[in-house]
Amino acid sequence: MHAVKDAADKEAANTDAVPAQPEVLRQHKRPVTALASIAFFVMCSMLLSMTVWIVWSSREVRLREAKATTENMARTLAAQAYMELEIADVMLDDIVEQIRHDGNMDASGERLQSRLEQLPRNIAEITGVFIFDRQGEWLASSSGAGRDGNNADRDYFTYHKTHAQPGSHIGAPVLSKSSGQWVLPVSRRVASADGSFAGVVLVTLGLASFERIYDSLNLGKLGTAFFALDDGTLIYRRPFQAELIGMDISSGAILRAYRETGPVGTAMMTAKVDETERLYSYRHLRRFPVIVAAGLSKEDIFAEWRWLSTQIVLASLAAGAALIYLFRKVMRQIAVRDRIEASLRQASTQLQRANADLAARASQDGLTGLANRRCFDETLAHELNRAQRSGHVVSLIMLDVDFFKKFNDQYGHVAGDACLQAVAGAVARSVGRAEDLAARYGGEEFAVIMPGTGAAGARDVAEAIRAAVEALQLPHAASANGVVTVSLGAATLRPGQERRTDSSELIREADALLYQSKNSGRNRVSTEAPAA
Repeated sequence: MHAVKDAADKEAANTDAVPAQPEVLRQHKRPVTALASIAFFVMCSMLLSMTVWIVWSSREVRLREAKATTENMARTLAAQAYMELEIADVMLDDIVEQIRHDGNMDASGERLQSRLEQLPRNIAEITGVFIFDRQGEWLASSSGAGRDGNNADRDYFTYHKTHAQPGSHIGAPVLSKSSGQWVLPVSRRVASADGSFAGVVLVTLGLASFERIYDSLNLGKLGTAFFALDDGTLIYRRPFQAELIGMDISSGAILRAYRETGPVGTAMMTAKVDETERLYSYRHLRRFPVIVAAGLSKEDIFAEWRWLSTQIVLASLAAGAALIYLFRKVMRQIAVRDRIEASLRQASTQLQRANADLAARASQDGLTGLANRRCFDETLAHELNRAQRSGHVVSLIMLDVDFFKKFNDQYGHVAGDACLQAVAGAVARSVGRAEDLAARYGGEEFAVIMPGTGAAGARDVAEAIRAAVEALQLPHAASANGVVTVSLGAATLRPGQERRTDSSELIREADALLYQSKNSGRNRVSTEAPAA
């Protein structure tokens, strides 16, 4: 501080000794002022650009998350609907086959009655199973009640009477005559020996079973989910409204999208029922004429984003006000810029050296000296992209120290760190090629990326690492082997395996093989089965 003060006093004395030259000072000040103004403009532009980019990017991220959510919900609904319809279809096929085998539908009524009563007991989704003769009279039912009823007036009965197709028919929901509940009829035609109409076999699925699944979905305040026949007949919709059952939505946006773009899709659409704009994902079932859809309202999707964007904009305005304040301060400090320029230059040089040192350390794990997680992620993504272009193989080894938590608990964290350093050294010595990368994946887990190495080579390296660690003979009383060991999993991406073009899939497979080694007794290597 004293040296700085003395230099300032000396500079002031020199200034006093030399007559001021105002024109020269103004010419010197103008470029600095112009540069400061440009810098201020650039910073404001950057702040504005960053604000716009952050707000827009967060909106896109929210939209992608919502898309993934609706797609997962649609996939879940499709799986549930397919399962229930498949159960009904198999049950119908079995009953029709028995009727065909017995040969006389009327004469086999008692045997069928006994069989039907057994079928739905363990299947909650099935509310009833019925057999009707050619006049619609009840021959048998799973409930054993209502034997005097007649269902000739039902649409599904009329359909089978006029259509000779042998497959299952899914009709519009109806109120069950036996239970009074809304049910989905799934039926099949029964033909006599000469092919003429002999009756109908019916399985009813309770809409309540669909309601349980649909109510478990997190659809927000204005979200919806439904399933319908692909001719536009609405079967069920959440929120449930009985008056909407059987509604024709064939002219709605989702049915139009299905007809125009195919069986699976996601898009922002406006619902026909309530005119609400939502992000819908829909799926058409593979074997059945049914389409399911789930939608999150645009209002719900972007509600949190709007709040966050407001906070970002307010923060940017505050930052802009701070920039203006700082700019004014800078302009007032231009007169004394020359006094501190030398010290700023020195600080800048030191900062550059510090940044260079940080850049050198950015890819290295501080404890083990191996590559860190960031370097690992970047390298693996790069090698997978290169493998996709060139067609060469890439192998990944994942390993971690067996019973490391117990090691830490017994020997302490200092010994734990020393153990990790020793294991890292064994890993590094076992990886011989310059293009391979050994990294600390996290905690006691390590990874090795080996571009151009097949499954056999990866297993050899993994086995070498396992043996090298075991050879360290680090005492570990909590391990069955008495020494520190590692478990390893090695996965290989071969040319043409398009299903694993991103790093997460390869990591997941290697990690699964690692846990296979752990579950098989530890201190071993697990690899994928060789290609045939």
